[in-house]
Amino acid sequence: MRWLSGMLLALAVTMFTACSPAEREEIQAPERGVTQASLERETTPPCQLTLGFESWEPYQYLSAGGEAGGVDIEIAKRALSHMNCTLRAQQGSWMELIEWIQNGDIDFVMGASRTEARDEYALFSVPYRDEQFSLFVRGDRMSRYDQDSVEEFLAAGFRVGTVNEYYYGEELQNLMYESEYTTQFVGAMLNELNVARLLDGEIDGFLEDNLVAASMIRRRGLGAFIDRHEISLPATEVYVMFSKESVDESQVEEFNDALQVLLDEGFIDHVMSRYSVY
Repeated sequence: MRWLSGMLLALAVTMFTACSPAEREEIQAPERGVTQASLERETTPPCQLTLGFESWEPYQYLSAGGEAGGVDIEIAKRALSHMNCTLRAQQGSWMELIEWIQNGDIDFVMGASRTEARDEYALFSVPYRDEQFSLFVRGDRMSRYDQDSVEEFLAAGFRVGTVNEYYYGEELQNLMYESEYTTQFVGAMLNELNVARLLDGEIDGFLEDNLVAASMIRRRGLGAFIDRHEISLPATEVYVMFSKESVDESQVEEFNDALQVLLDEGFIDHVMSRYSVY
């Protein structure tokens, strides 16, 4: 009996090990009703687009918990959800973001102005909100600044802080690059640097979006030291800027459709109002 049992065991082992990989796959075939196409759909990752963002509170920022947040981040997430896409966020300075867009290292940025130069390497959404820049100065020196425009401010010999690669509108761009006042503009990599330069006396004022400046001043407790001047630039429309290297026009059209839904249902106005408390 032991001999017979041994022979039967050996035969069973031989039959099992003799099965080819193909035969074993047949044994483990999918359940009835499950096709190969459905399996591929289940394992295929969803659409994902990479947003490049800078520290520009309340529009874009990194929270203490390491999460990207702000007006533009919320708008981007909601728009991508309508496209069945997920959002990946990558932080950098504005100059880095421009380079990444040109190379296709990121897919899009929010809150961009449209220019002929950027049309060379980027696609643009429909405009989705407005922004306005004003001049911010030291409160204890406000009485010195009785000028009515940036040009008058510069003509009086004062220096203005800006952020490198920001677009402030055609009129100001001409003052920055094609006027006698070019050397009175002091560029910075980050807008926070302009706050420090103003307090240190290296510049006499800086240009910044009203909500962004108010947020910086509040966060750093500088309300008693920095005030907004009456000098403001015209309000301008801003866009979502997509990389031509990584995004095609059909995706931009989908994003535009999603933005229109958000505009129609009042989502963007609602988000803006929540952050306007700054």
